[in-house]
Amino acid sequence: MNSSLFLSLPVEIRDHIYSYVFLGLGPTRHKLARCGPAYYIHDFCLRPSPAAQKMRYPDILAITARDHPLLNTCHQISNEGFDVFLSNNEFVQDILVTSLTASACKFVSLFIKGIGDRVHLVRRMGLAIEEPDGDLLAKLMDWLIMVANAERIRTGVMILRVKLKRPTKGPPLFSPMGESWTIAPKDEDVMIMNIVVGDERASWAEFEKSKELDWEGRQRGTDRVLDSCRVAGMESVKDREKAWREERRVWWEETWQAMREKYKGWLEVMDDLKPRPKVFVGCGEDELGLRRSKQSFSQAT
Repeated sequence: MNSSLFLSLPVEIRDHIYSYVFLGLGPTRHKLARCGPAYYIHDFCLRPSPAAQKMRYPDILAITARDHPLLNTCHQISNEGFDVFLSNNEFVQDILVTSLTASACKFVSLFIKGIGDRVHLVRRMGLAIEEPDGDLLAKLMDWLIMVANAERIRTGVMILRVKLKRPTKGPPLFSPMGESWTIAPKDEDVMIMNIVVGDERASWAEFEKSKELDWEGRQRGTDRVLDSCRVAGMESVKDREKAWREERRVWWEETWQAMREKYKGWLEVMDDLKPRPKVFVGCGEDELGLRRSKQSFSQAT
């Protein structure tokens, strides 16, 4: 008879507890629901567990348990907790520089192999890149489509996260005559948008979500600047506040209208990419796990 008080709780309550405990991994643990696949590959290579020394792919469960020891308590908690971990977190690999594109794809491929038959539980995974040109963006989407098809990953899981510098600067609160300084929030430069691979409708939903979050961020930035001015005793901000808010609203709407056109072009590129037939190739034959990957990224790197 099981005497565990924790396991005597209803499964819904246990899952709710797991969602708090199994958040993030490594440096991000208990902070962000973000776990880059590279972490698993590096851990697998640098600190292989005895049981994993003869494995071709990283033991994702064992590596996760190093940061979440609760997974080592018993078989039932391990299975339940790991399932929640996969479904509640996202596994998106950043491509920091273009020359590391192939390595980033390899990390994602090995991560998928390491999960095995639990891959259907993953909520979100993919690649993230900043300021890609059109050619590289198309190759990345093509690769993600092939992986999703080859590994039978359900639609809506694989994403390409694109980070862009905002095309225009927000209007300043003040531009004093004869002065070179302005007052405006400093954290407005980067815009982040997700493309859901193979799902245009879900992609547009992501676009609207990014737009909403961006507006909320701009509002916080506006309030933060105005509050700082008031604390500093800048009484003249009262006369400028209403007009500045309106200028920023117009600026924000124009920015996102331009982004909508760009995003539409990305989805048209994705629509032109047809799913490829399933291909199984070991990492020894092709480090990315798919025959066409080297050819796809040879020009990009």
